[in-house]
Amino acid sequence: MSIYSVVIHTKPENISSVSTALEKLEGVELHATNEKGKLIVTVDHHDRVYCSETLMGFHNIPGVLNSSLVYEYFEEDASQQDEDTLADDNIKLLNDACELKEFAKGEQSTN
Repeated sequence: MSIYSVVIHTKPENISSVSTALEKLEGVELHATNEKGKLIVTVDHHDRVYCSETLMGFHNIPGVLNSSLVYEYFEEDASQQDEDTLADDNIKLLNDACELKEFAKGEQSTN
């Protein structure tokens, strides 16, 4: 899961058209605007690449002067965390088995 918080700058006369364009984008939510042309939006999507591409795409919206990433939150999906944990556990088991094998060899040579 990825969540981006972004400030978008536009001219005051373009607030309405930029807001409308933003609201059509998947995962984009408009939270606030002001009379000077600042818009506060979040991009919330499970795909981090999608969020990054959406952020870069803000510059292609007619009337957008600039966009600034303020905050990014990223968390791996639980399924990916489970796979990573399983892989780490397997590596630990293999290392333990190798150590045990080496220990057993040492015990045999002393007997």
